Amino acid sequence: MGYFVDHRTKQIHHSQFAGDRCGFLQTPVKEREFTDDSGYIEGLADQKEYNVCPHCQTAQSSVG
Repeated sequence: MGYFVDHRTKQIHHSQFAGDRCGFLQTPVKEREFTDDSGYIEGLADQKEYNVCPHCQTAQSSVG
């Protein structure tokens, strides 16, 4: 699974499900990173206090 890391807000997103509710659009491109390395992601979460985004655990939909 691919991950999208927002280094400005210290949020880890699942690339497949990331969307508008995740709030990363204000983050400059140079502070964004894409990776498939789950070990790297676990290290960010454990050692650098990054958080998994609660909005992109499943597909987002805009019904209404």
